[in-house]
Amino acid sequence: MGHAPLESKQAFDDAIATKGKYVLIYAYENEVDPKAEAASDQYEDRCAPFKVDVVKYPQAKNYFNLTSLPSVVIYKDGDIIKKIEGLDREKAQEIKATLES
Repeated sequence: MGHAPLESKQAFDDAIATKGKYVLIYAYENEVDPKAEAASDQYEDRCAPFKVDVVKYPQAKNYFNLTSLPSVVIYKDGDIIKKIEGLDREKAQEIKATLES
């Protein structure tokens, strides 16, 4: 299934409004890392994964105040619970631990 694209403010608002699941927003430039796409499928029972290309939608980078990409922002029931910038192996484990809690 992979990450669903966020291509408007309305889509973003609708995603954040998701109840009962984590909402993971993957912010990237130009191309999603295949490992990130594969990882999103592992947690589809507890996570609604979305993606936003900040090249096409630069306002997303400003909205999340991102300084490094790719980044992940995780929400639960409308509240931001974690922002992880500049993904690497260690930070990917941090995302996994959050989604498994």
